[in-house]
Parts: sequence; structure tokens; C-alpha cells
Amino acid sequence: MVTVVVVCSILLATGIGQWFGSSGAWLASVALGIAAASMLQRFLSRRLLRPLQAIEDTTTVIREGAVSVRIEVPADAAAEVRAVAEAVNALADRGATDVAEMRRLERVRSEFMANVSHELRTPIFSVQGYLETLLDGAADDPEVSKQFLEKAYSNALRLNSLLSDLIDLSRIESGEMRMSFRYFDLSELIHDLLQTMEIRATQRGVTLHYDQPSQSLSVYGDRERLTQVLTNLIDNAIKYNVEGGSVSVCTTRSNGDVEVAVADTGIGIPEEHVQRIFERFYRVDKDRSRLVGGTGLGLAIVKHILEAHQSTVRLESRSGVGTTVRFNLKAG
Repeated sequence: MVTVVVVCSILLATGIGQWFGSSGAWLASVALGIAAASMLQRFLSRRLLRPLQAIEDTTTVIREGAVSVRIEVPADAAAEVRAVAEAVNALADRGATDVAEMRRLERVRSEFMANVSHELRTPIFSVQGYLETLLDGAADDPEVSKQFLEKAYSNALRLNSLLSDLIDLSRIESGEMRMSFRYFDLSELIHDLLQTMEIRATQRGVTLHYDQPSQSLSVYGDRERLTQVLTNLIDNAIKYNVEGGSVSVCTTRSNGDVEVAVADTGIGIPEEHVQRIFERFYRVDKDRSRLVGGTGLGLAIVKHILEAHQSTVRLESRSGVGTTVRFNLKAG
């Protein structure tokens, strides 16, 4: 391109010299044309050619995997060239974001598969061990056989609960779980739930409280799935409470919504764990979690169900003081 410009400039200067018919004027015109071509070459190189070469080189590097590299062009490069560089950088930014997200998802998937394998293996090995012991002769001792069968049955229940939660979580995340939204009385639902869980709370020395409103408290949502949400939250509040502790459920109308709060006076959650408590299989104290039962998926399911209701779950907790979980539902 530059060569063509130089040649054209010389030819133009030659034509001018021949027009004037003077050898001196002709030589001067040639020199002037060469000088003009040289200036034009430097101008095009600075504003166009070198920036375009930088774009080509950097794009090649990005394509080879260096997603953090970006194109830098001189400030005096042509506006059109700068626009191309900015567009390529924007694409590189998007690509880098997508790559980071893919790596995060791959890491989450790997962690999830490792956790699932571990959680399934534990009850399966326990059941296998108890049954092998019984087959090896322990079945002849009625007291031992009854104890081992109860433990095997308990682990079978845990395995069934884990598989049910895994199926629920998979259906929610894939969109296969259909929600049936309608208006229903939330206060009646909470009252019935607390009555159902009263025995479990009493066994653990925990008191349940709910100031049921005198009038019905209509909300819009999937009654079955919200029952699952409240069951998980109240059950956790009971399990991670202390002897003589309490669990309170409060409902408050506010700006066309009903805020639901489940508060306990239990062991609380250390601040560094609060942000991750709704992750799948995340446990603050793994030994205690397995001791009191649970699959480690309950709060993840709660989060997904509430998100399907256009609601955000909020958690406040202080270690040794207690935990409060809040969410909002559309009022009827």
C-alpha cells in the first residue's frame, strides 16, 4: 500500500516536471514527490499500519489462550482502528468472563460429584457393614441383631432422604419441577407445621412459638414447595438449637408482601460461614451435622424454591446467640 503511494507520488511529480519542460524543475518535482511520499508513509504507519499490526498480533495471542491480554493502540491511531481494537477487547473481556465461569462451574461440578459420592458411600458402607456382621453370626443374638437392624434401617432412611433431595434439586435446577402458584392461607400452614413438629422439638428440649394472626394471611405461591421450605428452616432451627432453647416464626405484612422470619436461640453460625451456608453440601460443623441428621442439601433447595417465587432468602446469625432466616412472599 505504501509502495503504491510512493510510486504514485513520483509519477505525479514526474508529470509535473514534464509539464514545465525543465530538467531542473523535473528533478525538484521528483524530490518533492519522494519527500511527500515519505511523510505520507510515516503518517499511515503511525495511524494505521502499526495499530492494525498490533491488533493482528494481540488477537493471535488471545486466540492461543492468553485471555487476559488486551490490545493497546497509540492515542493518535485512526478512530476507526481504535474502534476495532475496542470491539476486539470487548469480545476478549466477554470470552475471559465465559472461561472463568466455565472453570467455576467445572470446579463446582467436580466438588458436587465428590460430595455426592462421599455422602452416598457413607450410609451404603454402614448398611453393608451391619448386614455383614449379622450374616457372620450376630443374627443369632436377638439383642445385637435388633440393634444392628435398627442402625441399618436408619442409614437406609438417610440414603433415601439424600436421594430424594438430590432428585428435587436436579428437577428444580433443570426447570423440570413445575410450580403450582395459587393463593392460600400461610398462617394455617405454619400452625399445622408447628403442630406436626412439636414432638420433635419437645424431644430436643426446644419450645416452638407462633403468634397466629386472628385473620387469614393470604399469600401467592406453591403451597407444597413452601411447606418444604418452612419444614427445612424450622427443622434446622430445632436441630441446631440448645437445650431449653426456642424457635419463633413471625409473619409481618409490608408493602404488599408478607415477610416470614424463622428465628432460633441456637448455636448460631460463625460469620465466615454465613455467605456459603446455602451452598450444596456445605456444613459448618460436619461432625455435628451428621450427628443430628440431614443431607446437606436442604438450604440449597430452600434457596432455589424461593428464587422460583421471586424471593430472596436472607440470613442473620451470631455464633452462640442464634440465627434468623427471612424471606418475602406476595400477599393476597
